[in-house]
Amino acid sequence: GSVALILVGVVKNYGLEYAGVATLMAGMLQILLGYLKIGNLLKFIPQSVMYGFVNALGILLLTEQFKFLENQNLGVFILLAVGILIIYLFPLITKKIPSNLICILAVSAIALIFDMHAPNLGSIEQGVSGFHFIIIPKNLDFKMVLGLLPYALSLALVGTIESLLTAKTLDVILKDGVSDKNKETKAQGLGNVISGLLGGMTGCALVGQSIINAKSGAKTRLSTFFAGFSLMVLILVFNEYVVKIPIVAVVAVMVMISFTTFNFQSIMNIKKIKLYDTLNMLLVVAVVLYTHNLAIGVVVGVLVNALWIKSKGIA
Repeated sequence: GSVALILVGVVKNYGLEYAGVATLMAGMLQILLGYLKIGNLLKFIPQSVMYGFVNALGILLLTEQFKFLENQNLGVFILLAVGILIIYLFPLITKKIPSNLICILAVSAIALIFDMHAPNLGSIEQGVSGFHFIIIPKNLDFKMVLGLLPYALSLALVGTIESLLTAKTLDVILKDGVSDKNKETKAQGLGNVISGLLGGMTGCALVGQSIINAKSGAKTRLSTFFAGFSLMVLILVFNEYVVKIPIVAVVAVMVMISFTTFNFQSIMNIKKIKLYDTLNMLLVVAVVLYTHNLAIGVVVGVLVNALWIKSKGIA
């Protein structure tokens, strides 16, 4: 998701072992943001910036999948097409079983039965070495912490913004009242602190997956708990089978998530939206795609909107 895109920069510039440090720092910043009641500031982020944020995220998620399709044989593209068809058509049969799960199982089975030579997760999997509490790189110093701070701040801001936008969206879908955005921020920060101590990566709510979760019938937070628990069981208990899953099956799921994340209504209703709002949305998308940093896009969008309001003398 959005935070994973930022973590790529951490890993490239500092190494994989520093992803946990950046996550720990981001979690601490999120807890601080929660106590500063950043959730109350959500109302100051204009709709155009929100649309630009999710649309840019959807585009980035989609384009990130292209590298897994480079120099692949025809069979891989056939598997991709089959996977996408299953994801969108299986719900017509039943919604009790997630279509993305059926996609992964079906594509894996087809690739195995017909020996389609599709690269699997084992080709990029690094192995699971178990849990190690408080992982601190040996050469971590104050200078390194300062270098990681911009990444941690971006992780905290982007993760918080996407999570609060997701919470706001779910409030509308579930119609069960308004969620406590500040509590959400503090809880997510605590989760990221724990993840960082275990050497894990930063987590945040995902717009696409959360919408699918809600529309599949989930009503409480237990659904996300069981999703995480199931993933842990898969990795720790069934790791030897998970690594055999074709990468293209996961790509198909990510394509679905990218399309679900993208807000097509913002494009379909473009004639009904004020020209300035449309231009600001496009500006946010352009900035994010150029910088590959969602936080910068949001900040630019909010600042431009504030300057526009000030220039027009709008209260």
